[in-house]
Formats: sequence, C-alpha cells, structure tokens
Amino acid sequence: MDVAPEIPGLRSMTLPTKPDCPFKYTFTTVSTSDEPPSHTILVVFVNGLGLPQASWQPTLQLLQADLAASPSPLPLPSTGTKYVVHAVTYDRYGQGLSQPQHGAKPAPHDMLDAAQDLSAFIDGIKSGHLPGNKNVRMFLVAHSIGVPLARLFIERYPGSVAALLALDSNMANNDFVSLFPDPESPSFDPQRDLPSDTTLDQLRAARQFAQVMFHPAAPNGENLDRSTLPTLLPLRDGPVIVGDGDGKLLLQVAGHDPETFAVESLKVSPRGLTERYVQPAWEKYNEGLLSIAGEPTGRKVIIAPGCGHFIQKNNPRFVADEVIAMLKTLCGGRA
Repeated sequence: MDVAPEIPGLRSMTLPTKPDCPFKYTFTTVSTSDEPPSHTILVVFVNGLGLPQASWQPTLQLLQADLAASPSPLPLPSTGTKYVVHAVTYDRYGQGLSQPQHGAKPAPHDMLDAAQDLSAFIDGIKSGHLPGNKNVRMFLVAHSIGVPLARLFIERYPGSVAALLALDSNMANNDFVSLFPDPESPSFDPQRDLPSDTTLDQLRAARQFAQVMFHPAAPNGENLDRSTLPTLLPLRDGPVIVGDGDGKLLLQVAGHDPETFAVESLKVSPRGLTERYVQPAWEKYNEGLLSIAGEPTGRKVIIAPGCGHFIQKNNPRFVADEVIAMLKTLCGGRA
C-alpha cells in the first residue's frame, strides 16, 4: 500500500520525544515574495496509516507550479501584508522512512504520543528553518487517521493552527466492525438486514476484515496504539477547537467519492454492504466534523471526484486546488 519513497530534498531531524529515531521530512518553499514577508504560512501534511509522506509529492509539485505562475493565484491583500508559504511533509515515528535506529522495532505509542511528537516536530521546523519568525500561521492538511491526530494536536495546543483541511477522516468514535449488523445477534433479521447482493458468509467476512484492518485495537506497522481513540474523541461534532488569531479555525472537510469508494470496496465486501452501512455512517461523520470549527453556517462537506479513501493518491490536483483556495482565504482574499 505504501508508495515508493522517491522524495527530493529529504532531511532528518531528531526529536527530544523520540531521541532514538531520526524523523525524515521535507521542507519546501512553495510561494515567495519579492519583498520581505511580514507573515509566513506553514503547511504541514499529516499522514494517514496507509500512505507515508511520499504520497504528498504530486500535490507539492502542483502547488509549487501553481504558486510560481504569473500571476500567482494568491491575492495581494489591500493591507499590504506579504506572505511566504512553506510546506512540510514527514513520516511519523515508526512510519515510512522514520524508523528506530539499529533495526529496532517501533516501541508501543499512542495517539497522544503522536500529537506530542507533532508538536516537537513543528517546534524543530520553526527553530531550524524559521528562526526568529514570530508571525507563522500553521495550516494542517490531514488524511484519514491524520485528521484525529490533527484534532488532538489542536485541542492540546489551542490557538496554534489557522486552518485544517480534513481529507476523508478516520471515524474516530467507531470501531468499524459495528457498522455492519451482527448475524449472530438474536435481533438479526436476514430479510431486513442483509442486502440482496450479500450472503451471510460475506457479511461475516466483511466484519472479520474490519476487525483485522480497521478496528482501533488492530495492530499496524507503526505500532501506533489507536485503542483509546474512541475515548479521546467520542464526538464527531466536538469539542469546538480554537484557531489562531480571532479564535476561528478555517476548516474544510472533504469526503471520498461514493461511487469510486463502492467500487474499491468490492475487493473486501459486496456493494450493498458498503452502500447501506458504511457510506451513510461516513457521510454523517463528515457532516459532524463541520461543527468542530463552530457553527457550520455556510460550510459543507465537499466530495473529491473520482477518489476512494486515498484522496491525495487518487487526485492530487483536487488536494492542491483546495489547499490554494484555503491559502487565498488565509492571505486575505476570497476562496
């Protein structure tokens, strides 16, 4: 599932939280100003479990090309404020290229550890690449499990983030298995609960696959313990998280294309199970996420066309366009 780690400009950083594991990352300037900038926007890409930082490279290349174009898509605010935009990708502890030294296995760690690592990593970026810059606005672009990680980070460091683009968030308050009806339950009614294209054995197989792959207690290559996630983030629509400046977080929530997702899901379950049980739950979760930035008046979930769960892999153009639209807003223009 991982993409090949062909990453130009790869760098290394040792964090105080993980001294035995050099974190591999990139730092790319994607938009510059002819005049000294008065504000800096730092775009940090936060991975899901399935794809490491290399998956953001096509999006980064598009961002660089678009923002280097003349005229730039970013506005020139009437205030005269000048912005420079940097983008950062990284692999978490135990993920992709960020592996413990001497071939050791990643030590067990949980989502709060990952949030603390993200804080230490961002501190390292600021001190190493933006020393003395006190006007840094942070913009997180997160995919899948990266969205709950971003939420935990922002909750613990309120006022630190200006914007969040949430790409097909993991349903943090759900064990995924219970999305499907339990055929062993006395209340199970095959006539009512079983889609016409699905057998009992297929339903059992889908539940088993969800248990092995998606349940919060399921093991993964990072040794990242997600079992406490439903307790840490029990609500899809709260708590409201505080952004920087005036306290309002700029938020965009993107979901997968239902048709593409249903076709991709045929590898593990019949279409009827996906359309009746998985898709409605995911849509409801994404709708709820709109409220974590306060009353969602005027905001709505956008659908990434032609994308299954791995949006940045399926359609990097979509991701780049959404990042630029949000940068326009951060720079004082209209998205």
